[in-house]
Amino acid sequence: MMFGYQTIKNYIYCGFKSTQLFICVSSIIFMLMMTTPPAFSQTTIVNSSVEDVLSLNTLRAVYSMRVQTWNDGTDITVYVLDPLGREHRQFCLEVLRVFPYQLQRAWDVLVFSGTGQSPIVVKTEQEIITKVKSTPGAIGYVIDLEVPVDVKKIEFR
Repeated sequence: MMFGYQTIKNYIYCGFKSTQLFICVSSIIFMLMMTTPPAFSQTTIVNSSVEDVLSLNTLRAVYSMRVQTWNDGTDITVYVLDPLGREHRQFCLEVLRVFPYQLQRAWDVLVFSGTGQSPIVVKTEQEIITKVKSTPGAIGYVIDLEVPVDVKKIEFR
């Protein structure tokens, strides 16, 4: 009788350990999934009046507000999402290849010295699309949204 009890006790004990292991592994996988940033598909868009091929250096100059007009003389209007948001950070790091604080410092210097202005901050990507579509010379970025046909996607050379 002792043998049967010991076997059942071992079975229950092993089952408990397996359940604990499963919960532990599941928790770790869940935490990793929650902390790993998703892969964004970022697209830089411009108004249909703007050329659609830019160099990375030109794009950086536009977003740091050093370039204020396009080649044809049209004023550039820059739209960005919340500078403290994840989408803006991803755009800066993956597309512009600069840290967000570097852009913010450049904007602050322009604003506080009175020689320029910072980009226009909007709340949603849909608002960026609407503003870029309706403003000649406008530029912005969207993440994981379908771009309408009446705005252009930027290609890098």
